[in-house]
Amino acid sequence: MTNKEKLEALKVFLNENNVKFVENHFSKTNKLTFDLLIKDLRIAVHLSDGNDQTFYKRIFKYYKPFFIRESESVDFVIEKMQNCIYDRMMLMQRKMEKANKQK
Repeated sequence: MTNKEKLEALKVFLNENNVKFVENHFSKTNKLTFDLLIKDLRIAVHLSDGNDQTFYKRIFKYYKPFFIRESESVDFVIEKMQNCIYDRMMLMQRKMEKANKQK
């Protein structure tokens, strides 16, 4: 299965779970185009290619990089996204608790 097909399966999963995303988003800050961006959780999806390291170095401070690789199955990609979403939500919750605690 190609990376594009895995991306399509991921889009179906995100739509089923009411997760809003933007396709082919161009980031002016990083001067990169993300294959898929989940804005609320700040997750940038990239189809793996020869520029993976460059992509990672340019965005890891601003977004959580998420790579779809050729060697991964569709089920693994979806499970990886579920874990990524969970981690980002937990991070957001910790930040909110810390902000409330400071007030």
